Amino acid sequence: MRKLAVLLPTYNAAPFLSDSIDSVLNQTFQDFDLYVYDDCSTDNTKEIIESFKSSKIHYIKNKFNIGLTKTLNKGLSLLLPEYEYIARMDADDWCFPERFEKQLHYLETFPEFVMCGTQGYWLKDMTQTPQDGWIYPTEMSYIKYNLLFGATFGHSSVILRSQKILEYSLRYDESKINCQDWELWTQISKVGKMANLPDFLMKYRILEHSNHRSPEKQKLNIEYRSNIIASYWKHFGFSFSEKEIYHLYYSEINIDKGVFKMKAEKMINAFNGIFEQSISELSKANQKNFSYKLARRVLSYWKRSGVNRMNPFIWFFILKKIRFMGKMRLIKSLIR
Repeated sequence: MRKLAVLLPTYNAAPFLSDSIDSVLNQTFQDFDLYVYDDCSTDNTKEIIESFKSSKIHYIKNKFNIGLTKTLNKGLSLLLPEYEYIARMDADDWCFPERFEKQLHYLETFPEFVMCGTQGYWLKDMTQTPQDGWIYPTEMSYIKYNLLFGATFGHSSVILRSQKILEYSLRYDESKINCQDWELWTQISKVGKMANLPDFLMKYRILEHSNHRSPEKQKLNIEYRSNIIASYWKHFGFSFSEKEIYHLYYSEINIDKGVFKMKAEKMINAFNGIFEQSISELSKANQKNFSYKLARRVLSYWKRSGVNRMNPFIWFFILKKIRFMGKMRLIKSLIR
């Protein structure tokens, strides 16, 4: 079995493709093959790929435009049986030269880990290298809880261990045109360990009309998120419908205080329960981070509900119900 395959899907990304491929070819770890899956691009993608003379590059063009999710699964079906590890890469992103070396060192050192991601910079100008950036959780104990609120990994930063993905027949959900990575991570979290390295080894290009940023796809994106989150809550023993998750996490419809109290109570009860489950697993620092995240979620719902934040009865209700954070810290978090 060969060591590492890089799965890079592309569709009309010609302006960025060369930089992305260059960053892969310039890795300090060189025992890999790069598979570029072209989903019927109408630009000069093929000519760009053919301009590279590296024997590492394998170009596969779909007969029809089938979309990102199906293209990813097509690549996984071909590559998982042949390679020990699969690295993801996007056609508009860029990786630092030490990326593969550091991730594979981690996965070789800790064979119980199924997936390894990295930190990365989110940039409109890819020539920049900021001093700091958004930090993803690094420890599995926190990652599995953080997946209740976000994807928790940069998609094109991850490397997968093929054996576990094959063993459990895990694939991207083809009913989703975006958020398919988040859904897969929730499935992987149930069968093995996952980690993010603390190292910043990726640059992610911010494009206004990407799958999750274009205005016309925002509504669909939120529907997918609500589906993923509702399903994942069940893993911890809490039942929410997709409609409930949409209302609690995303809706901005004004409601009266009676409806707010009823819905907020269910949210708070779940937050109390999930925090109680997490205590034995999380470090003190991550307990603090997690309780703060939960408090901010309650505050977000309160703000979006339109219920008066100066209402003393609502304050009393929330302070009485929340057990995952001390009262003084909770007041500070809600006022902030």
